[in-house]
Amino acid sequence: YRLIVSIVSAFITFFALFIALFKDDIRELWKRPRVSFLLPEKHTFEDRDSSLDSESGAETIKAKRYLTRIEIQNNGNLPALSCEMYLDKLEFTPKDTSISQNLECSSEPLKWNGTDSQTIIIPPGGKKLIDVLEVTAPEKVSTPDSIKTNNKSQLIIGTIPNDKDQSKGKWKAKFSLYAQNHNPISFEIEVEWNGLWKNRYTEFSSYFQIKKV
Repeated sequence: YRLIVSIVSAFITFFALFIALFKDDIRELWKRPRVSFLLPEKHTFEDRDSSLDSESGAETIKAKRYLTRIEIQNNGNLPALSCEMYLDKLEFTPKDTSISQNLECSSEPLKWNGTDSQTIIIPPGGKKLIDVLEVTAPEKVSTPDSIKTNNKSQLIIGTIPNDKDQSKGKWKAKFSLYAQNHNPISFEIEVEWNGLWKNRYTEFSSYFQIKKV
């Protein structure tokens, strides 16, 4: 019995000494940023333009582009330092086929919303938004010989616009966040679009679907 008491006492003494010596290091193990991604329920917004109707004089509001954004949260107890977001992979599958094409991605990080910076700090409990996709309205342009042509609506994922032969189908994009004190983490979105445009999102959403995968 005395032997058992001696062993337990020695263990308790050792454990107390260990905690006293390394308590700061142990505490640091639990202090870190914890970054996660969220596709908000309201993820696509209208960037609106307004004009006056020449006959009625009424103001007409319509979208000049649609923006889709992702929310990045830091649920840890340390700030996430030097955060940069990249489009790492982009695939396109034309409508009515199952053959995917790998598209070349840019080596430039995306710009964070509300700033021209490509690098930010996300504080503990903080949230940041970043636009990962936009669809631009069709527009009329004049050629040098004064002939007007229509430029079709364009899908831009990250900074990569779709080519004219990629007008409708399915796009799959992988975005990755890199930070100074956080392991790289990624998320993927899948976009389906038939190439058509509507001036208000309530109508456009029938042609455009996006989800986090």
